[in-house]
Amino acid sequence: MYTTRLAYVHLTVRHLEAAVTFYTRFLDLQLVERFGQTSLLVSSENPAHYELALSEGEPSGAVTLGFVLASEEDFESARDFIRLEGVPHKLEDRGTALVLGLQDPDGNTVELVLDRRGRGGRAFWRGESKPYGQG
Repeated sequence: MYTTRLAYVHLTVRHLEAAVTFYTRFLDLQLVERFGQTSLLVSSENPAHYELALSEGEPSGAVTLGFVLASEEDFESARDFIRLEGVPHKLEDRGTALVLGLQDPDGNTVELVLDRRGRGGRAFWRGESKPYGQG
């Protein structure tokens, strides 16, 4: 067998500029390339050319995107920023991770995830979730 890892996600979005603004403002992704009705973005810690491609058009359905946060401090900073901006969001404790969920302008779910398996969290998720802290 061979090894794989997720390289990129390509989303079709209704309004390209609104989507680019959302992902660069709330997820700190960097715009690396534009061509036609497509923009390519990458996270600041990734040497890849891009991780997220956004193309303007009619979305075929909502998806969920997960972005890992490196520390509890990063999780709290993201939570504070999103709260300050007045963005509707949901906080969950999944045992293995804390999850801050919000939606992009096209209704796709974006989850900011703090993996807690090595920091007092459970080893397996098993589909369990409960509210966490104040939304």
